[in-house]
Amino acid sequence: KETVHSSNVENSILFLITNEPLLCFEQLSPSFENNSNILASHWPYKKTLSFLEERYKRPKTEETSGVAVLFSTQETLPSRNTIPSINTSINTLESGGDQRPHRHNGVAITLAIEAENVYSMIEDEKINWKNGVAQITPAAELHSHHNRGSKRMKSFVVQDEGLHWYLRTTGF
Repeated sequence: KETVHSSNVENSILFLITNEPLLCFEQLSPSFENNSNILASHWPYKKTLSFLEERYKRPKTEETSGVAVLFSTQETLPSRNTIPSINTSINTLESGGDQRPHRHNGVAITLAIEAENVYSMIEDEKINWKNGVAQITPAAELHSHHNRGSKRMKSFVVQDEGLHWYLRTTGF
C-alpha cells in the first residue's frame, strides 16, 4: 500500500522513523488489515505545546533537567512508548539550562527543532546543534545537553528503549 504524507502548514517537519530493521530481523511485516494493536496516532502541535506549558509551571528541583512530552497511546501504556519498541518525545531545555550528564542503554536520535547556540557533550566530544539536523547519541555513552541561546531548546527524540523498558534495563 502507498502512504502519502502532506501538510497545509508552513514550516512543517516530516521526520520518518520506523522499526523496519527490527521487522526485517524478525521476518515480520507491518499490518495493513486493521488487525494491529497499535493504531496510527496524531499528536497535534498545539496540544503538544499545551502539555509542555502545563509542565513548565511545575516546580523545578536540582534533579530537573528539562521538560518533555512523551508520545504514547492507551495501547502502549504503561510503557509510555510510541510503539512497543520505540519511544518518542519533544524535549526542551530553558535558555541557559544544562541537562545533567546521563546514560541510557538505547540509542537516541535527536532532531534539533530550536537549536540556537545549543550543544551536546557526548563523552568528551562537543557536538554543536543546528536546526533541522539529527544527531545520534550512541547507547550507554555519557552525554549532556547545554543551551546557551536566548530561546528555549526544542528537539524531537526517538529512542529504541522499548525492549530495555520491558527488560527493566533502560539505564537511566
